[in-house]
Amino acid sequence: MPKSLSVIEAASLQKNGAILVDVRELAEFQAISAPGAINVPLSLIQKIGKDAYRNMGVDPDAEDLLVICRSGGRSAMACGMLGENAINVDGGMLAWQAAGLPIR
Repeated sequence: MPKSLSVIEAASLQKNGAILVDVRELAEFQAISAPGAINVPLSLIQKIGKDAYRNMGVDPDAEDLLVICRSGGRSAMACGMLGENAINVDGGMLAWQAAGLPIR
């Protein structure tokens, strides 16, 4: 089971320099996303593994790598593939919006 935290905790960590990776598909990401998030679609991760992150300039082995999706399912899968440093953002973008956190 991957580590997880709330959207409030994730936003605070991101503000302090943690990387937020959004694993939704590009169209979903473009429609609404958290400012500063980097899009690495789960479908690409499933095809090429950790290179999907590297291709987007993200170190897949970075400490406290925050992973978000729409509701938490896809990000949990991505965290499972990343290992112990990855942290799933509970509730995903639905919870992010519900908490009134900034979106773009």
